[in-house]
Amino acid sequence: MALTTGIITNTGTTPASNIVINIDNDNLSFSSNVVYHIYVWNSLASKSLVYVNSLNINANTSQILNFNIAGNFAYEVQLLVTGQVPTDTVINVFGTDSSGNVIHYQKVLQQQLTQIAQLNP
Repeated sequence: MALTTGIITNTGTTPASNIVINIDNDNLSFSSNVVYHIYVWNSLASKSLVYVNSLNINANTSQILNFNIAGNFAYEVQLLVTGQVPTDTVINVFGTDSSGNVIHYQKVLQQQLTQIAQLNP
């Protein structure tokens, strides 16, 4: 099952300079695999894939990832979680300012992610 934050506008008085992705595998026995794609828009119509990777998240462990997106008009994070029990892997995405403070209107919690058919290329 692929998930997306949708397009998050990154303008206003406090635009995000970074994206933080928190990944927590709460399963006590099985690892999970997480593939992520991060896209940015540097104008209203120009979507670019800037980060892509696949991670193995061991049972009962977490990963906190940080990506620079400073200067972009918008961004989107797409995720694909696979494994024995993918629903035990909880992912939250936050936009943060240059001081590392969470921008609350750029916070996407697990239950707010939208299911999509597949990751975009």
